[in-house]
Amino acid sequence: MKKIIVITGFFALCHTTLSAQTEKTDTVQKQISNIFLNAESDSKPREISLGLPTNSLSAVQIFEDGMPVSYYIYELLPYKSWHGGASASTTGSMAPLETAMRYGEINNYVDSKNRGGSEKFRGTIQYTYGTWGQQKFDLNISGPIANGWGYSLSTYQNFDPGSNHTITPALKDRHQFYKGVLSKDFENGKGGMKLVYQHVKFLTYRENYGPFIFVGDGSVKEMDGFRLGRDSYRPEINSYQYMDFMTGKMESVSFDDANVDKTHHATFTLDYTFDNGMHLDVRSRFKTGDYLSGAGSLAGIQKVDASNGYTLAGGIPYSGYVQARNILQFNSFETSWMNNAELQFKRGNHDLRTGLDYHFNHGGTINSSVNFAHEVKANPKQLFLNGEAFFNYNTGGEYYDGYEHKLAAYIKDEWQISQGTSLAAFLRLENLNLHGDAANNLNGDTSNTRYPGFNLTKGKFTTFSENYLNGSFGLDFNKKLIAGLSLKAQGIFTRVHNTIFDYGGFYDPNTNPTDTKFAQGGFAYVNNWLNVVSQMVYIRQSNYNTRSLFQHALQKEVAGSPIGFIESVTLPLTYDIESLGWTTDAMITPFEGFALHMQFTVRDPKYKNFKFAPTFSDGVTETYDFSNRNVTNLHKIEFCLDPSYTYKDWRFWLSARYISKQYINKTNSLFFKERIETFGGIDYKLNDACKFSVNVINLLNQKGASGLISSADLVEDASSYKNYMMAGTFIRPFTIELGVKIDF
Repeated sequence: MKKIIVITGFFALCHTTLSAQTEKTDTVQKQISNIFLNAESDSKPREISLGLPTNSLSAVQIFEDGMPVSYYIYELLPYKSWHGGASASTTGSMAPLETAMRYGEINNYVDSKNRGGSEKFRGTIQYTYGTWGQQKFDLNISGPIANGWGYSLSTYQNFDPGSNHTITPALKDRHQFYKGVLSKDFENGKGGMKLVYQHVKFLTYRENYGPFIFVGDGSVKEMDGFRLGRDSYRPEINSYQYMDFMTGKMESVSFDDANVDKTHHATFTLDYTFDNGMHLDVRSRFKTGDYLSGAGSLAGIQKVDASNGYTLAGGIPYSGYVQARNILQFNSFETSWMNNAELQFKRGNHDLRTGLDYHFNHGGTINSSVNFAHEVKANPKQLFLNGEAFFNYNTGGEYYDGYEHKLAAYIKDEWQISQGTSLAAFLRLENLNLHGDAANNLNGDTSNTRYPGFNLTKGKFTTFSENYLNGSFGLDFNKKLIAGLSLKAQGIFTRVHNTIFDYGGFYDPNTNPTDTKFAQGGFAYVNNWLNVVSQMVYIRQSNYNTRSLFQHALQKEVAGSPIGFIESVTLPLTYDIESLGWTTDAMITPFEGFALHMQFTVRDPKYKNFKFAPTFSDGVTETYDFSNRNVTNLHKIEFCLDPSYTYKDWRFWLSARYISKQYINKTNSLFFKERIETFGGIDYKLNDACKFSVNVINLLNQKGASGLISSADLVEDASSYKNYMMAGTFIRPFTIELGVKIDF
């Protein structure tokens, strides 16, 4: 899966400053934390796209100690293998020019370093308690051993029942991080080395769903009897049944056991500065992990009567609204070994970097799919279809087991042409070899086409083997014009091909390369109280490859599913996306103690070359053409305002984001109105060892409903969708978090 995720704003502007500092002021540290604030989730950093879509299950790509924490974003999501907090010595970002050189993608990545040993014993413990019962513990201790050797030990524990408490599982997020570091500092400031081991057990159950009424003018209202963000929208069932995609046997698993990641990784880093000033970095990370997920995503609401075959427990006929759910029961793994060696040296006015990567990954998945249904109400009862609690097995089943070898070399030259003019350029070339087993339809064969009840005993295994040349290059130009004013321009090109993930479906994946072109240019101005950058940004991506879940109302009975039943099928999509935007980011510090961060972004993301015609299990083919439509679930305008004021031992801060309307369907006839996300807090420093905080999420208690109406993707006339019953996600309700941090 290819995707672009961009974190904009002050976080990106401060990259060079933050990565160079090990000690930061509280003001700057908190300003960075504001950029991480996520109204939807407490578990991961916020994602802001500059014009390309992101998948709801994706995460910001994260580097730690110079290496990715996961081989790629999907399926062992990076944020489930990373927690900065007390265990991190620094947390900053990698700008697009750097990520394109280091990983071949145009993103802004989170970039952090693990804390090593210290010259004397030190410790930090942080505790947070939230309104809805969430508790977080973050602990680090470090100290010396002897002769430059030191240690660091950390743990992070999160217990979060969520605001809409479900009976099972009792905790929607239960994170357990354990980390140990053995470090060595070389004499005379020559560098050091670290050996890091981390084990994570990460239970997360995505259940921020609820029904609401789509009014028709972009606004929503709560359904009578349902408090969005407070009431449970899942029946009280402890487990679900599925058909094993590999064997065809019926299995049962609890929701607790079906939504846990377990990962181990060991990392070695070495940095050494030679007497001639040349600097060497060597990094190696081995990771093994298993990913289980089976939460039950929404798959459409329909109104039925007794003739449709739905009943309550005991066979009582049911009439009313039915919420369909689709579970894609992931059983995936990653075994990866990633290595990097980089040499930095100076020649005249040129700062040079050259590096070599070797990455290996053995990954696979066996994904079984199943549907179930329930009432549309608070604490709903499960519904049975033709007497079955679970049905429509494996229409979205997936399988692959493959290997990837990635060998890459890169070089970068930062040329100081004159005192006020600089030019940076890089080139990366990468050979990607992948091979493995899958269950695709090849050369016109249809043996692996998914249908209700499909499993691999009825299909056939196929093999794939590819060898690709990927690459990227970029230029960055800066010129000082007058005092404080500079001209900036940047251009980046990347080319990537399939990964083994793309072979999971029944289709033979598109092997055309995905090319991304990124350009930005504008002005920067800096003085003693103002730091502002204003730039035009253009991005175009061809052959965007992804898989999407489609709902289709059957027009004839198929494998026991009645006419009108909403079938869920995972299908491939390939299209282009283009966006032209403008972003301005400013940090204003007019007087001591006060800081104001402002960021304004406007963009126009559009689908290009987006036409396809899927065929469903009832033989019906539907034609879609969304070219030149606005990308769904992406807003065009965002405005962020982050003021803070520090007076003696007190600090007061606010963070507000305006998000413009987002389109619900691909014809753009339906949309959600604009909304504001708000945060705030007060920090108090009792002494050098103890600090208290009160943070508020969603100050205005907005609902922040979002979602799609799949049945309306081809609808131009939206009049029939007034006061339409739908369900979707919501942002966290008004929440207060109390925290204390103690250094010892």
